[in-house]
Amino acid sequence: MNMHNIHKTALIGTGYWGSIIAKTLTKITKKKIIVFDKNKQNSNLLKKKFKQIVAAKNINEILLNKSIENIILATHPSINFKLGKEVLKKKKNLFVEKPIVTNQNKLLKLIKLSEKNNKIFMGGYIYLYNSFIRKIKTILNKKQLGQIKFIEIQRKNLGPIRNEIDSHLDLGSHDISILKYFFKKKVVVKNIVKRNILKKNISDISSINLKIGQINCEIISSWLNPTKERKILIIGSKKMLVFDEMEKTNKLKIFNKYAFYPPLTKFKKDYTSNSARIYLGKTKKIKVKENDTLRNELIHFEKKCFKNQEPLTNGRFCLDVLKTINYKS
Repeated sequence: MNMHNIHKTALIGTGYWGSIIAKTLTKITKKKIIVFDKNKQNSNLLKKKFKQIVAAKNINEILLNKSIENIILATHPSINFKLGKEVLKKKKNLFVEKPIVTNQNKLLKLIKLSEKNNKIFMGGYIYLYNSFIRKIKTILNKKQLGQIKFIEIQRKNLGPIRNEIDSHLDLGSHDISILKYFFKKKVVVKNIVKRNILKKNISDISSINLKIGQINCEIISSWLNPTKERKILIIGSKKMLVFDEMEKTNKLKIFNKYAFYPPLTKFKKDYTSNSARIYLGKTKKIKVKENDTLRNELIHFEKKCFKNQEPLTNGRFCLDVLKTINYKS
């Protein structure tokens, strides 16, 4: 088959997440999609499953193909810098799944190369394209919860166990990106507690304590948890919000319950306790039209490439997240 004049976007890396990206691309376009993986069995399996997918024999069939303008990397952080540099040198737009790299200087080099060649460079912080996360941002912007006092984010599951990066970089970076998106302010890490259980040099469980202005936050990450948990708790001066991604229905709720001390004039004669009362208001279930977050993200990349506009999760955004997560105590 002639490898030219097929789809303008190609995918390098067809492992677990890369195969999901490939499947999503087939839903976005009816054109052929060219993919490459060193493990040719992965690419060939996708080729058999989806008629639109074409498996390249080698990476140069993508890099040297002038009809391909946009390239997605779903590869390991250890090779992302080398591959990303080659893509940008060939003057193609680049999307890299997070974590892009673990070294700030390498990421900065990729950013400067993309700027030099006037090419789009986007990182895969997928939650910023999630309909629930966007709804929460609207709620915060309207100050429906009052003054924000505290935020806790939990991201736990059983595996996959990483060999190259700690749990707080793998999982916690998602939550750093979410907080940056919510508040558009500098996220300052106070300390990171790491638990190295399976390996001496890799943390399996971590807790990041940080501040955004006057707001205290905690991010808990683990890949040694028997169940999958994805929760955000936001405590405001008026109300509380909970987003539980694992709930089948009613994922997003606002609680009107709040502890307060009633005025003395309201006490009954036999009232002797000085403990706080709980205001029993109605819990509001927030309706959100749920859609395919990855599809939203990939379409955003395609649109920004077509218009040559900076994406929401551009290189500078990714660098800020990496600087935050690379906190040294």
